[in-house]
Amino acid sequence: MGEVISLMEKFFMYMKEHGWNIKWKEKKECNLPEIVENRYSNIDEKWFAFISHVEFVLSQDETTWFLCSNDYYTQDEDSFQWNEWERISLESAEDDEEWQMEIQKFWDNYFPIVMSVKDGYSYYAMSMEDGSIVYGIEPEFEEYKIVADSFCDFIEKILRDEIHL
Repeated sequence: MGEVISLMEKFFMYMKEHGWNIKWKEKKECNLPEIVENRYSNIDEKWFAFISHVEFVLSQDETTWFLCSNDYYTQDEDSFQWNEWERISLESAEDDEEWQMEIQKFWDNYFPIVMSVKDGYSYYAMSMEDGSIVYGIEPEFEEYKIVADSFCDFIEKILRDEIHL
């Protein structure tokens, strides 16, 4: 786990140098709501290590953010929910039950970890099947491309400027 901590330290320094706002947690822990834990049973432990250190990781212009543990508890209708893109898709498919089931099945398999409103609504999510990280953008959120093999690979690609948030 030491190599993960070292990678995260490099990542946080890199993000701060690039103008991102980071608030550290006083107490290192990561709790998720029961509904999230029940839905996503294969979340990479390295992601948990990552968010156990921070309250938020937010771009300088506040258009892109990593979802941290508190974000999964947000119920404020005036704020983006952690599953906002799923909610938008389901609303679009409200008259088509089969399409809604496909949307729900997709989001059951992809756990959102980064959200953005920078150039339209987009996200990065973790596959529950193999831990890979995917990227999707509106209008068809469920159409995606794999951008990294794992959460650590995702972080390393950000550090190498291969992924721009």
